[in-house]
Amino acid sequence: MTVVETLLTFVVAPAALYGLLALWNLARRPGRRPRYRVGDPWPYEPLFWIANPEGAHLPAGTAGTDTRGGTGGTW
Repeated sequence: MTVVETLLTFVVAPAALYGLLALWNLARRPGRRPRYRVGDPWPYEPLFWIANPEGAHLPAGTAGTDTRGGTGGTW
């Protein structure tokens, strides 16, 4: 492999690939929603998931009285 082939393989080709990816990411597409910036009003409904049922104003689930654990069914 000559020096030119080595440079093309290990320097120019990766640089071209990174350049194409950078151009692809920086290109603005028309019709794209504007990005949210900190401090801008949020016009959408909240989509928060709350693991605490009391925080969601829902009744807490209760465990059944016949619940047993272990492989043998006894604790």
